[in-house]
Order: sequence, then C-alpha cells, then structure tokens
Amino acid sequence: MSHNQKNKFALRAKQNLGNKGKKKQVFFSLEVLHETKSDTQTLVLGHIAYHHAKHGKFNSSVSSIAKHLCYSINAVKNALSQLLSAKSDEKQPLLFEEYTKGYSRTLRLNLKHPLGYRLLQSYTQIIHGQQAANTLPLYGLQLRLFDSKSRYDSRHQHKMLMLHALISSKIKASKLSTRNKRDTYQQSISQLSKKLGWAYMTVKSLIETMRPLGLLSVLKEKVSRVAKFVFGEMKASKAKVRRTIIPKKEREAPPIERYRDIPIA
Repeated sequence: MSHNQKNKFALRAKQNLGNKGKKKQVFFSLEVLHETKSDTQTLVLGHIAYHHAKHGKFNSSVSSIAKHLCYSINAVKNALSQLLSAKSDEKQPLLFEEYTKGYSRTLRLNLKHPLGYRLLQSYTQIIHGQQAANTLPLYGLQLRLFDSKSRYDSRHQHKMLMLHALISSKIKASKLSTRNKRDTYQQSISQLSKKLGWAYMTVKSLIETMRPLGLLSVLKEKVSRVAKFVFGEMKASKAKVRRTIIPKKEREAPPIERYRDIPIA
C-alpha cells in the first residue's frame, strides 16, 4: 500500500468513527491464523464459529458473510473452499457443510479437528459463560472502522485491524493484571511479526497505517539496542470524543452481544 493510499484509508477510517450504526465485530484466534496462514480464512472461520456456538450451526449465504466482514464474495468463496478441504490425508478440514439450499449454506465446525473443537469451546465460554478447558484467546476486531468501499482490495485494512485488536487486548490485559499493572504494551516489529506470522515489512507498514488513525498512541524506543514500539490508549481528551459515539446502552452490553447483527435463517 502506497503512502497516499495509507493516508486516504486513515482519513476514511476516522470518518467511520462517526458512524452511529451497529458496532460490528468479529473475533479471531492467533492459533487459527497460524494454522491457515490466511487472515481471510481466519476471520471467515471466526464469524462461522460464533454462529455455531450460538445457534448450533451457521445457516446463511456467502454474500452475507462477505457483507459483514467487508470482503468480496470471491474472497469468501475461496476461504470457504480452503476451510472445507483437508490440508493433507492425515488432517481433518476445519469446517464441514451439511447442505446448500439456494444461496443459503449450512456450515458447522468440524469437532474432529482439535483446533475446531477448541474453537467451539472458546466461543461457547464467552457466549454462554460455560467454563471450559483448553480454550483459545479470542481478539475482537472492530469492523465499524473498515472502509467498505474498499472491500475488493482489503487485505491491508483487515490486517491492520487485526493488529489493532491484538494490541488493544494486550493493553487491557496488562491493566487488569494483579502483578504488573501497566497501561502500555511494548513490542518490537520482530516480536509482532512472530506472533502474527507476518513478514517484518508487513507489520512495519501496518503500524505506519495505524498511527494517523488516533486509535492508539505509538512511541518508538530503543531497548538494549533493539527498536521497540510502546503502544498505549489515547489520552482522555481524544478518547472522550470516541466514547460519545457509542450509545451508553450499547457500550455497557457484553461485547459478544454487540457482535451479531445479521439475522440467521
């Protein structure tokens, strides 16, 4: 993505902060990202996994997935094709399909796949409050910040929002920690690259895109000859502007309940 494209995206994302519509989000797991090596497959699977945990299955169309996740229909079709296919003779696919009727597809997580089973446990825990062992950390990506006009060329935007979700979650966890309470999260590009499985230059470019959005403060420091970034929440004066955008009732609702805004047949 060129410098001009990044600036245009930053401007559009800032404008989207003023969007008072429903706050769309999708949850994702780093373990799924490492397994699939695809942000598209990871987010599509996260969307379907939520509905499986909530309703026992996903029953909707490819176009509704594309619309909700701000992907093109072809991107979703390709992701589903990969998720429904076994990577090798020894491995199970992450999804299986029961039937297709018209444009509607009925999909379920494959519970014979160890990752599919853990994913269902993770979503069941946050939706129904049922404690389960071996759950996966889930990060909430805020789709309201996405510029839907660019969804046919959206890989950079999706990756940037995934990085933002990861960092925001780490900052919140650090603030709640009983031992090391901090309101910042410090990482080098190499560390973030390893966590996400993305190239060094990709992560560097994503941070450069994220900076002008005003979603996080980003400072660069040198620690033991290694350049690290210190990420933090924006100061109260700027954060206050964002808080007024989200209605109090929606803000106080459990995050998972703000996720679903597409009716299920």
